Amino acid sequence: MTLLGALAIALTLCGVALRRPALPAAALGFGAGVPASAGLAVGPATLSVFVVVAAVVGCTPAPRRGARLQDPAVSLLVTFVCWALVVTAIGPWTFAGIAVLTPGKGIDAQVHAPSALQYSIGNASQVAYLLASVVAARFLWRTGTAPIALLVAAWTGSGLSAARGLLRTAGLDRTAWLFDTLPVDYSGVGDARLRGVFAEPSELAAFSLAIVAFAAVGTARADDARTRITSGTLFTVAAGNLLASASGTAVAAGCIVAVALGGSFVARFVASGGRHAGAFTVAFLTIAFASVASGTQIVDSIMQIVEEKVGSQSFDSRTAADELGYRVLVETRGMGAGLGSDRSSSFLVTLFATTGVVGVMTFGAATLTLLFRSARTVAATPVAAALLGLLVAKAVSAPDLATPLLWVLIATGIHFAARRGGTGLAGSEDDSALIHQKYNMYSAGNGFRA
Repeated sequence: MTLLGALAIALTLCGVALRRPALPAAALGFGAGVPASAGLAVGPATLSVFVVVAAVVGCTPAPRRGARLQDPAVSLLVTFVCWALVVTAIGPWTFAGIAVLTPGKGIDAQVHAPSALQYSIGNASQVAYLLASVVAARFLWRTGTAPIALLVAAWTGSGLSAARGLLRTAGLDRTAWLFDTLPVDYSGVGDARLRGVFAEPSELAAFSLAIVAFAAVGTARADDARTRITSGTLFTVAAGNLLASASGTAVAAGCIVAVALGGSFVARFVASGGRHAGAFTVAFLTIAFASVASGTQIVDSIMQIVEEKVGSQSFDSRTAADELGYRVLVETRGMGAGLGSDRSSSFLVTLFATTGVVGVMTFGAATLTLLFRSARTVAATPVAAALLGLLVAKAVSAPDLATPLLWVLIATGIHFAARRGGTGLAGSEDDSALIHQKYNMYSAGNGFRA
């Protein structure tokens, strides 16, 4: 067991012994913030911190305080998981031999010589990762502690990545033995871009974009100075990581999310009759001043990233990988080849190739349900923005279904949507007070009181 895994497990067991679900939730959030770090390593077999903690909480009884199974988003997710398991069980046998991109062998090496579909260790591992993610999400929404995990994940992933970037700039980064303990380092040799505690810059960009959206909306929704400062600090750190990643994912998905957030802020300002005009004016002037001060540096940097990406070997390989993923969907007659059978560049394409049309429809319906319901709750609006930002980034890159932050966001969305819908959340008042006191990220009346 690694050092990070031992610390996370110790925190989890303390929470179980003391009947304090906030502690296992914090451990899950920490695991979501360091997804490229192993919690357990036995020879060549490694498990991430998040999966190890999820396995522990799955074996322990949890108080039932959160969303019940009748919640529509939960029911849709259960349907998706059941379908994914069925497809994974029969897909490699039914469609054996078709061309796929096997996870673990790399995209660049397979686009010109695809692998033949067959049962592999990848099927079993992806099923295990999905089940662990679902178990973790269920624990978080059943105990009403999902917001704790989200906030810990946001600060852990953003803070540690920024700290690693500063150490690397000073030539003092000696933390690889602690954080880079999963065999998933996809960064190229000599790549000067920041990847922080993630496997590659594009994964840091996807994570950071979600946190930027979360913190931006949290700052706009804040009703007191302390919340604005806390949210603004998180926004600054995450935005710095996003820029330092210099990833095509950051550019493509960032532009889409920026337009969406800007439109929502303007619409809210107009609908409120000019409420918080001072804050909006300050924000506008700050952005305008930063744009003028930077001159054309930001635009030039973005154009350089685009020019280097388009036409590059990486761009060509990713495009070919997505084309092959759609071909897998067609050759499996819309059924999918099963989890772990194909790994394209885009999350959407990979989901189509592995779980088929039914899988995409059920997963999409679940996430859309959460987005629409969360957007109608003041405290949950930052969560909806983060989930949307992450999904947009994953549609560009980051194809993994078992991304820990994704399932923490889903659990948090269910947490707030279930409260609003009256599906039986009766969260711990002590935990609620602890969250509000330490992080102060949500409105007190809508966020953490039963």
